[in-house]
Amino acid sequence: MELALNILFFLIVPTFWLGIIRTYLSYRSRLKRERSLYDSAINPKNTEMRTFFISLIVLGIIGSLFTSLVGIEVSYVWIIFYEIVITIALLIPGLMIPFTVLFGTMIIILIFGNKFYSNIISGHFKITLQNTMPEGLDFLALITAMLIIQYVFLKINRKSVNSPIITKNIRGNKIASYVFNKMTVVPLVLFVPGSLFESTSPLWHVFKIFGAKLTILVVPFLIGFRFKFMGEMPEKLLKRMANAIGWLAWLSLGLMIDAFIWKNLWFDIASIVVIFAAYLLILRHYKKVDQNEGKTVEQSIDGIRILAVKPNTPAAKMNLKIGDLIQEVNGKPVKSENQLYKALQSNPTFCRLKIKNRNGKLEMKESAIYAGSPHEIGIVTFPNN
Repeated sequence: MELALNILFFLIVPTFWLGIIRTYLSYRSRLKRERSLYDSAINPKNTEMRTFFISLIVLGIIGSLFTSLVGIEVSYVWIIFYEIVITIALLIPGLMIPFTVLFGTMIIILIFGNKFYSNIISGHFKITLQNTMPEGLDFLALITAMLIIQYVFLKINRKSVNSPIITKNIRGNKIASYVFNKMTVVPLVLFVPGSLFESTSPLWHVFKIFGAKLTILVVPFLIGFRFKFMGEMPEKLLKRMANAIGWLAWLSLGLMIDAFIWKNLWFDIASIVVIFAAYLLILRHYKKVDQNEGKTVEQSIDGIRILAVKPNTPAAKMNLKIGDLIQEVNGKPVKSENQLYKALQSNPTFCRLKIKNRNGKLEMKESAIYAGSPHEIGIVTFPNN
């Protein structure tokens, strides 16, 4: 019965349904943009929704194992506060700040206490630094769990950046940028005080640990990441960012252990602020790395620049990369899409490409192609208009 009630609680919280709606709208927006630019979708499948549900299951299992083993206890006041703020954030198009909401709500609860809302109503704010439970330690443990989840989320989804956005640089030349925009809602098992549920819902199981009445609650947490890449290596940068967040999770774990030893609320608050600042610095650092690489994918007059490679196509089998420049097809020089497809049709079952990669090295690529469909080699190039 308790499992059914927890599933019901997870499903009725707006975070879950707003996450699904935002994911679907992101999918529709991508399809519309791709079809307007390239006359067809680079990937017509709803990979955004697939990512949402696979990540929900996988990350929910990983995160809940951690939170259950550590025994993270938080107040239901903080849970309600977090869910309200994250719901408001989800209602704002284009806004993706799950970690900002997580850290912000924790700091407010730790500084102003679980009854901060009454201070807002009365207009009298005061720092209490008094809580009925060691929430600072539990918050650090929860942050560690969320960082681990974010690390795994980026690792398993880093190859999904394959939808270029076309803009122009200061010289008026077309350039491509790439946006990683994925999200999911992760169910995490947490312990909460059981007194409220004991008095309001006799069906909800309440148990005692060291004399404290507790119950289990499955709480939805938003995991999302939005990052715009100007260079041609979003996959490599995402891998490096994921590794940096993984190291930050180790730092958070160390601070969690220190917090258990020190048992000082100011230390807990300082640790949370340090972790959040480090997280923001990681994002800022890799934003600069992306901008300073100087390897933007720019339209060329010396050949056909590859903007994206569709999965499971001859282009993918030839290991073509974003930024590669196709100079010859089947021995014929090409500088436009018309010349490309005309050269491909000269041999409708096989293609041989002369490629100049981003390091300036010439390579020869060859592969069998779909009989009767030479245009389906699986590359995306700059649109004519």
